[in-house]
Amino acid sequence: MEKKELEMKRFFNELSKENQDLLLSIGLEINAKSGTFLFHEGDFPENVFLVRSGRVRLSKMTADGKEFSVHLKQKDELVGEVGLFNDMSISVTAEVIEDAVLVKFDRPVLEDIFRRNGEIAVAFMKWFARHTQSTQAKFRDLILCGKTGAFYSTLIRFSNSYGVKTDDGIIINVQLTNQDIASYIGTTRESINRMLNDLKKDKIISVEKGLITIKDMQFLKDYLHCGDCPVEICTI
Repeated sequence: MEKKELEMKRFFNELSKENQDLLLSIGLEINAKSGTFLFHEGDFPENVFLVRSGRVRLSKMTADGKEFSVHLKQKDELVGEVGLFNDMSISVTAEVIEDAVLVKFDRPVLEDIFRRNGEIAVAFMKWFARHTQSTQAKFRDLILCGKTGAFYSTLIRFSNSYGVKTDDGIIINVQLTNQDIASYIGTTRESINRMLNDLKKDKIISVEKGLITIKDMQFLKDYLHCGDCPVEICTI
């Protein structure tokens, strides 16, 4: 079976080789085990991280003490970038959920590079703008599309971020429990279980060894009345 990873524009992979090397030279490469916290909600972090491998989940606690997943960062993305050029506390917690190789930057050093290097600064602004649009679109779907729409939107976003094209459809190449998915929507795992079973029964998706394959992407998009927004806007 032929497999092909979906292409995605990310901050680091849009830089020239020269500027990639420059950026790596000012940071410190570290290994972070799954379960490591990079910072917590309310912190004033002095570091920004570039993901070289592995995954980092950003989450926020709701007023009633529930954990709400906000983003899942992967290779070539920045973590903690919202702390750049301001002195505000950070609004999310960053936890490594898959053993990761990270490049750690001191915030003042990274800010200085952005001031002095136009290409790196522009690449960051483009990526940050897309990231902001993605966040806005995600919360729009959560608020306006109901529980089912938010679930379908989350599946599409995971497929865009972690999808691998195959003859059978698009495999979301990250293992997700029902509770994992529920945390991105703010619902219960029982609700996710019911909606997954409905999609499996209608052959919209299949699930094997914890991996979801979307067989009929158009069904999900039609339900949400998806437009032609760039794939980078519709990410997790």
